[in-house]
Amino acid sequence: MSATPSARDYERLVQDLGRDVVPRAAVSWAHTVALVQHAQHHGLLDDIPFASSPAGTRKALEVLADAHPALEPLADPQVVPVWASTVSQVAWERTAEFWARHPVTDDGPRVDGYALGDAYQALSAEARKSRALCQTPPWIADLLLKLALEPGLEEAGPDRVRMIDPSCGTGHILMPAFHSVRAYRPCGRAAAGYVSAERSVERGLEAVCGVDLDPYAAVLARYRLLAAAASILGRRIDQIPASWLVQVACADSLLDTAEPLLRRGSYHAVVGNPPYITVADAAVRNQIRAAYPQVATGKYSLALPFCQLMFELALPGTGRIAQLTTNSWMKREYGRRFVEEYLPAWDAQWIIDTSGCYIPGHGTPTVIMLHQARRPHGDTVTVIRGNKGEPRIPDGPSQGLVWRAIEEEVHFRLALDRFRRGAEDHRRAHGTPPGP
Repeated sequence: MSATPSARDYERLVQDLGRDVVPRAAVSWAHTVALVQHAQHHGLLDDIPFASSPAGTRKALEVLADAHPALEPLADPQVVPVWASTVSQVAWERTAEFWARHPVTDDGPRVDGYALGDAYQALSAEARKSRALCQTPPWIADLLLKLALEPGLEEAGPDRVRMIDPSCGTGHILMPAFHSVRAYRPCGRAAAGYVSAERSVERGLEAVCGVDLDPYAAVLARYRLLAAAASILGRRIDQIPASWLVQVACADSLLDTAEPLLRRGSYHAVVGNPPYITVADAAVRNQIRAAYPQVATGKYSLALPFCQLMFELALPGTGRIAQLTTNSWMKREYGRRFVEEYLPAWDAQWIIDTSGCYIPGHGTPTVIMLHQARRPHGDTVTVIRGNKGEPRIPDGPSQGLVWRAIEEEVHFRLALDRFRRGAEDHRRAHGTPPGP
């Protein structure tokens, strides 16, 4: 196996397939061959045929689409263009050889499909440019969930908690959220609250919701959740009960008023890395401006209407909103009303400058914000300011000096806050602070 493919390697693969079909279909052929390889390698279906031709890939997709209601879009030509046009056997073989050299299968017992999601982003220039598909690195997703989902789990419990990522892409935030709910045990009550593996997986699927504009990204996120569920239970995907909903929808989160997952005031945690682009289509840009007049002013970035949407999706009073977003609105005229009029109405709890971090694929300087869906409480906001940027590209992005400093400060403060809450609870119960 060779090293991880470069952006140019992915581009060449799509160009090669593009000699037979249009670019969108070329991307679809490139990725579905990888998807089938992933399902075959992990034994997610007993009767999935070994694909050795374009027709074999289609047959395997058909089997996957029949395995669970959530995967039915894999048989839809509007979602998966391999059904509308085919490639030559020679081009298919070169594609299969590419994935044999660069497999997207998972190491270890758990099947989460991170490489499969990253491959779609790398292959689809259209998804990156027009829909701003940019995967959230797992180490950033973990911190966002620690800030927003973990308190929701403590307050609502794993059977009631609900979270959503309204720009979920292929599911890089949904996957760790699913595992957080599935594996949650109340602090200090590990022995008392036993649940079966089956129930823990089911409640993880019940809790986690996502919406994305890209129909293929949405069905890929569903596949990843089902693959993880199947691997944990030691089953095939077709053995996951059809009644277990996989709550990922394809919709325009900003403008769709009929999608049930976008019902306002529904979520204990709203977590995301929303798009930062400006909309090229003037008609759509004006529709969004009309729907979000408080924040979509001037030459606005989509980050601002998505921020308003995320606040509105949270449960009033208790819901928490954690996002990695651009900081450009802090410096440009279109952000003036947002800063002066909109944000002051919400309870800001953390502002973390991540502009100095090395985040692969994120060329735009960013900030992490945590808010609670209520009027401001108290007079303190925890701020981590950036003094220096990363001195060099780290070997592992999660081990960068700037990110490690941020992570350590966040964990220290969260531990300190937990200790203070525990001491206050003890004082109220017993009239004295806890002993040493």
